[in-house]
Amino acid sequence: MGGTFAFTGPVFSAGVPIEQSQADHVATSDNAVPLNRQQPGNSADSALIESLLFQIQDLQSQVAEQRGIIDELSYQVQILQQEQKQRYVDLDKRIQQLQEQVANAPAVSSPSESLDESQQAAMTDEEILAEYNAAKALMLDKKFDESISKLAIFAKKHPDHPLTPNAWYWIGEIYLVQRNNEEAQNAFQRIVSDYSEHDKVPDSLYKLGVIAQQSSQTQQASAYFERVIQNYPNTQSAKLAKARLESN
Repeated sequence: MGGTFAFTGPVFSAGVPIEQSQADHVATSDNAVPLNRQQPGNSADSALIESLLFQIQDLQSQVAEQRGIIDELSYQVQILQQEQKQRYVDLDKRIQQLQEQVANAPAVSSPSESLDESQQAAMTDEEILAEYNAAKALMLDKKFDESISKLAIFAKKHPDHPLTPNAWYWIGEIYLVQRNNEEAQNAFQRIVSDYSEHDKVPDSLYKLGVIAQQSSQTQQASAYFERVIQNYPNTQSAKLAKARLESN
């Protein structure tokens, strides 16, 4: 082409000024490559776009995980606030009961015994939260095997606790990092099967779809993604699942 451009199509009327955009100016400056010149490597551009798309999806997944962490912390704060409030309520009730008992029958249990029982009961959830946080801290320190062990112990000791599905979820995430898809799948499937009403279910279904997709189980992956979109349409996992389906 030798730097000469051949224009085809209708010819514009003379006398009408044509404003040159900044992009055109750059394209026609010295040593610049014309913008309308066909560039080789369209397949490489497509691969780059696809790579960027998946990077965006991964970032969105990380944001969703961070939101999950925030939800956990909010739950913990709520538990502590409720316990603190309940502790004062119980203490006030016990004081009133003790005053009545002292007036009617002095031979009742001492106030110190009642307070000890109240403090012991109030520490139960705090100890559970401390155990969970300690197990998760190991994960943040990249002590993955230790974290899996502690999280699994937590889940088995407290099967009905609201944080137990979170423990199984982080176990699945750690196994994904370790490229142990089978154990990761077991952890996420446990959440879907045993805690069907928990907030971690849509995230777990999405992860199951990702595992199936990585294992070339296209139909099963699509089924998981569609399930997330249909049952949990307003979640971040649904957005990620839709992006996965559209990229296929």
